[in-house]
Amino acid sequence: MKSTLALTPNIQPQHRLKPAMLESLNILHMSSDALAAYLNEQMLSNPLLEWSDQRTARSDDLYEQAGQFVAAEVSLKQQLRQQAAVLLDPADQVIAETLIGLLDDDGYLREEPDALCGLMHINKARLNRILSLLKTLKPAGIFAHDLRECLLLQLMEQHPENELARRLTEHLEALARGGTTSLCRTLHCTADQLNEAIALLRRCDPKPGRSQGAAAAPLVCEVQVEIEDGQFKITLAHSFSELIFNPMPIDDPTVQDYLKQKTAEAKNLLLAIQKRNQTLASITRAICLNQSAFFLRGQPLIPLTRHQIADQLGLHPSTISRSLAGKGLEFNGQLYPFSVFFSAQVRNDLSQDQVLRQLKRLIHEEDAEAPLSDQQLSDRLKALGCPISRRTVVKYREKLRIPDSRVRRQWARTALCRTPSGKIEK
Repeated sequence: MKSTLALTPNIQPQHRLKPAMLESLNILHMSSDALAAYLNEQMLSNPLLEWSDQRTARSDDLYEQAGQFVAAEVSLKQQLRQQAAVLLDPADQVIAETLIGLLDDDGYLREEPDALCGLMHINKARLNRILSLLKTLKPAGIFAHDLRECLLLQLMEQHPENELARRLTEHLEALARGGTTSLCRTLHCTADQLNEAIALLRRCDPKPGRSQGAAAAPLVCEVQVEIEDGQFKITLAHSFSELIFNPMPIDDPTVQDYLKQKTAEAKNLLLAIQKRNQTLASITRAICLNQSAFFLRGQPLIPLTRHQIADQLGLHPSTISRSLAGKGLEFNGQLYPFSVFFSAQVRNDLSQDQVLRQLKRLIHEEDAEAPLSDQQLSDRLKALGCPISRRTVVKYREKLRIPDSRVRRQWARTALCRTPSGKIEK
C-alpha cells in the first residue's frame, strides 16, 4: 500500500489593522505624559504639525520643558496619598494627609500619640484606627515610630509565619552586641532557627522612606470630575487641543507625494486624539452615572463591570480597559485609579466595595485585646446581610492588607507596652 502526500490549500481570513487604526488604539492606551512625548516625536518627522502659540507661550525653552518631563517623579508622599485615597473613608483622609506630611525622610512618624491628638484635635481611638490603616501602605514599614516597629511591620507583612523573627525585634540591642548564644537561651530556640530569623531581619529596610524600590508607573490624572447643581462636570486634564495642522501649498511637484503623505498622517493623528478625548470623557460620564451614589452622597460603590460600561456605550470591553489603564480620576481633591470604580459583584445587590467597608468597620470596632477571628468576622458579616465565607474573609482581609487576629493582638499588646518615651517595657 502506497502512502501519498498531498498539499491541500487551507485559506483562513486574517484581520490586519491599518496603520491609522493601530495608531489610534495606541494613542487611546497612552497616558497624557506618554502621549505628549509621542506627539513631540511626531512633530519632528512631520513639518505640518506644530504647537499653537498658546502652547508656545507657556514654555519658552523646549529643552527645559523636556528636562522637566524626564525628571518628573512621583514622590513617596504622593504615592501614599494615592493609596490612602482608596483605603480610607473621606472623613479620615484629612487626618491622613496631615500624618503623611509629618513623616520624616526615613518614613518614620516620630511624634508621640498625645501630641498628634492635640495637634489634630482628635481622640486616641480615632488616631490609632487611622494609623493602623496607614501602616498597611506600601512600602512596608512606613509610619513606624521607631526602628523596632519598622522592622516588625515588614516582618508581619512579608513573613507572618515566622514568629521568632518578630520576637527578635524586641532584642535588637543584644543582637547588635553579638550575643547570639544568650539570645538562643532567651528566645528558647536553636542556633539554626536564630540564624534563619536574623536572615529575615536583615532583608528588611530600616529606612523605607528613602528606598522606594522599583515602584509601579505613577498614576496619571486624566480626568477631573466636579459636581455643579447636582450635575457632573467632566474636564480632561490634557486634551492636546494645542496641536494644530498647518498645511503647506503643494506647488513643487517633487515634494507633492511627500506632502500628501504627511497631510494624511497629520489628519489621522488629530482624529485619533479627538477620538481618545471623546472616548475617555464618555466612559467617565458613564462611570459617574452608574456610581452616582458614591460621587453625590459618598455611599459605597455598587457592583459594576467594564462589560456593562461597554454595552452602554456600544464599545468593546477591551476598549474600556485600554482607555483606562494607568489613568486616574480626580474628585474632591483625591486621585482615584479608574479600576476602583469597577467593584466586583458578590451577589445581585451587593458589591465587593460594600463588603470591604463592612469588614473594615468590624475590625476597627473590635476589642484590640480580643480581636475577631476570620470565622467570627464571617458570622457577623452574614448577620449584616453579607453572606461571606471564612475563606472569602481571609481573601478580603489580605486585600485590605490587614493581618490576622493573632498578629493584631500582638500589635495591640506592643502598643500598650510602649512607654511615653517610645521604648518597650520589659
